[in-house]
Amino acid sequence: MTVLGRKRYVVDASVILKWFSRAGEGETEKAIALRDAYSKGTIELYAPELLIYEIANVLRYKEAINAELISKAIASIYDMDILIPVNSRIMINAVRLARKHGITVYDSTYLSFAREAGGLLITADKKLYKKIEDTPGILYINDYE
Repeated sequence: MTVLGRKRYVVDASVILKWFSRAGEGETEKAIALRDAYSKGTIELYAPELLIYEIANVLRYKEAINAELISKAIASIYDMDILIPVNSRIMINAVRLARKHGITVYDSTYLSFAREAGGLLITADKKLYKKIEDTPGILYINDYE
């Protein structure tokens, strides 16, 4: 969806994690380009509040990242002001989508949220993408332009 000339995207944790990692350079470059487009105001970017819990949990288990860097990463996400609470309608639809596509409720929450927000879901999770690629409204990070 485009609002006032800007495209609207919803990102999942797999995309945000690319901002703090150098693994998968092509995906990382696309994820950073997405972040930069948001910073410049050329796109809208949103995520369900669930994202911050997933990011904090993944970074917690990366021993190469110290507590100070984790704190900065978390603060930077909050500073972007992209996190939105999930309502009951989104959650009920997420459960339906999870059952339909054989995915976790965590993953389907992003898809349900994107539909509610009127944007495209962007993921860097190849396994998730393969399971739902025929579903309208999803984009793999490497296909972001």
